[in-house]
Amino acid sequence: MANFTEKRCVVILWSEEKQTLVSYTLDVAKVLAVTKRQFPLELPVADYNNILDDEFARQFGGATLNLLALSNPDLKPFIKVTQAED
Repeated sequence: MANFTEKRCVVILWSEEKQTLVSYTLDVAKVLAVTKRQFPLELPVADYNNILDDEFARQFGGATLNLLALSNPDLKPFIKVTQAED
């Protein structure tokens, strides 16, 4: 795996043409410059008892896919994530 000296983030998009998820690692400063007028969805680690475990990853991944599907409805039929029970 590459070792980046600058802070990186991950951007994920759905390619309707290729029917594939595409992810990029980008320089954080550049992404912040582009998104500075947007409203971020923040997930404080403390809200999850400072543990990012398998269940967190499952829920985070499912939520991310569902967010992508809001503006990419052709993605929705592929998503088969079970909602967590309360």
